[in-house]
Amino acid sequence: MTNKFHRLVNVALGGLLLVGGGLAAAAGSSSTTAATTNAADGFAPGCIGYCKRPTNAAKVFRWGLEEWRREFEDRTTSQVQGAWRTSQPGVIEQREGMLTIHAGSGMDHVTVEATDQSAQYGRWEARVRAVEESTGDTPFSFVWELTPTQGSGCDGDRIVLSQYQPGDGQALGEVQTASGDAFRYSRPLDLRSRAWHTYAVEVSPTHISWFVDTRVIRTERRTAALSGATFHPEFEIVGQPGQQMNASRMQMDWVRYYDLHRPNAQPIRAPRMWQGTVDSSC
Repeated sequence: MTNKFHRLVNVALGGLLLVGGGLAAAAGSSSTTAATTNAADGFAPGCIGYCKRPTNAAKVFRWGLEEWRREFEDRTTSQVQGAWRTSQPGVIEQREGMLTIHAGSGMDHVTVEATDQSAQYGRWEARVRAVEESTGDTPFSFVWELTPTQGSGCDGDRIVLSQYQPGDGQALGEVQTASGDAFRYSRPLDLRSRAWHTYAVEVSPTHISWFVDTRVIRTERRTAALSGATFHPEFEIVGQPGQQMNASRMQMDWVRYYDLHRPNAQPIRAPRMWQGTVDSSC
């Protein structure tokens, strides 16, 4: 999984230099989301990242009621453990209304995936942040993605909604197909430790659209990107084997899935993704 992360970063950065000749063209915008605190909107004092309402694209594009939702408000850890499968026992909990995944300084990889939701098409959205509890060592990478319910290996069909290290200047993403195609995208953001952002993806038989903080950033319609796979939500904290890592946690305020019954209330026209190929060295 570590190799998968480095492949995405290296190739995506190469794409930033090739598409439009610079970062702004590849990211869809040259603006960076500034830190915002607005207690009047119900956010905690000191909230950074995207801290204004609505926080979700579903509200702006009027996707209707969620078909599946996890708000993490019941504080029942047993339900969290039952609904989410993890590669490391004892690393997940509900904390203050958030799904919280812990990664200690000696860990190199943690995966947490939903066991009770999967779909071929639809809209997935989550409000996510990474929190570093220590500094001075190697930072973890944090990944919010959709992985296939069938098949395995890092080169299978998958959709990365966000991937970054705290302090990065942009969130990276990728639509990856088992046939070896990769469609990449990025967005400049405030990605300091504790910064909140909301990432969503709409997958249909005709397109894949990527949303960040209520805005559609990319829409890809080329058939090579449309695998038709069945996906489920997954979160990862990825370290580097043999290195001391910054103890961290990944937190999800909520995770939701919507079907495609309601059409988008606003256009989803956006630049297409940067096409490349999958590096199968993993």
